[in-house]
Amino acid sequence: METSEKTITDKVINGLKNAITELEELRVQVALGKAEARDIYEDVKKNFKTSIHESKIKFDSIKTDASDEAVHIKNFFELLQVQLALGKAETKEMFDQQSKKIRLALHDLENSIRSNKQASEIYSTVLMDIEKFKIKLDILKLKYEVKKMDVKEEFEEKKQEFLKQMSSLKDKMLAKEKKSPEKWEHFQDEISEAYSHLKKTFTR
Repeated sequence: METSEKTITDKVINGLKNAITELEELRVQVALGKAEARDIYEDVKKNFKTSIHESKIKFDSIKTDASDEAVHIKNFFELLQVQLALGKAETKEMFDQQSKKIRLALHDLENSIRSNKQASEIYSTVLMDIEKFKIKLDILKLKYEVKKMDVKEEFEEKKQEFLKQMSSLKDKMLAKEKKSPEKWEHFQDEISEAYSHLKKTFTR
């Protein structure tokens, strides 16, 4: 493991930094309007499907039994993969239908992983990938609705505000980590809170 990601806090903060970069690239792509919403959406789904596939392979390699819980998690992975493989969403209505089904599949997968000890090794990656993907769906919804993004100056202010919040979150997590090292489930609220703020930064 890289020294830059020795702790849960390191992984979350690095994950947030990577998310900012990815989301900013998507935001610029959407704002410039150089590609159709359906094409950008397909790329986003394709990349996320790859991440989910990798997490599923990792889960298959670490699970030690064929318990009902493990089978359910595998089924939820496969159901999500099916939803991500649906055809292009040519209209806003098709996008809304697809994203609703995908969000339901995400919800089921997230809950099943959170409650399964065998899945603890992939919990962090999957949770942060899911939260990041949800924000991408929200950004794309604006594209389908033909809504304009904030001007660059306004966005930069929001981003700087989020970076300050991230610094505060890091301190909060470090303090908590001293009491609960290596227990990802204890940091779910902080992760969800961080991505909630990140969503506001990119979509409000």
